[in-house]
Amino acid sequence: MEKESRLLFGKVLGEIYRFQRASDVVVCPASQGRIYALLNGFEGALERELEVMGTISDIQIKIVTDILLTIWQDKNRLADFKGYYDLEGELQRCNISREQAIKIFTYLQANHQFVDLIKRMNSPHSPSECKSFDLDELYSSHI
Repeated sequence: MEKESRLLFGKVLGEIYRFQRASDVVVCPASQGRIYALLNGFEGALERELEVMGTISDIQIKIVTDILLTIWQDKNRLADFKGYYDLEGELQRCNISREQAIKIFTYLQANHQFVDLIKRMNSPHSPSECKSFDLDELYSSHI
């Protein structure tokens, strides 16, 4: 990202955080110092924001959808599917972390893809953070 684009990103994000801090309803994840650093172009603050944000590549999405598709298409695997733990080993072999998988499952559910399979993860055979991938719940938990 060009230097000017990074500065613009930092200023916009800093302003968003500043509005959040002024709100009685929204919880702001940023300290006053972090906001000041973003608004004033501190490179380290900008880099930390970009690192924390992370990215999900199209290849990672394809890997996860291919895994889900193989389960969906195999009647035996589909019938035996109990939850996230059934996928975890395969995801790890493909270098998809649990955090990345959660983001991808949430994205797929929001796009109405593999919804029935993803909903089946709401079971004892999934860790607590891999049971629900509902955007409404995600957004309401940040308010």
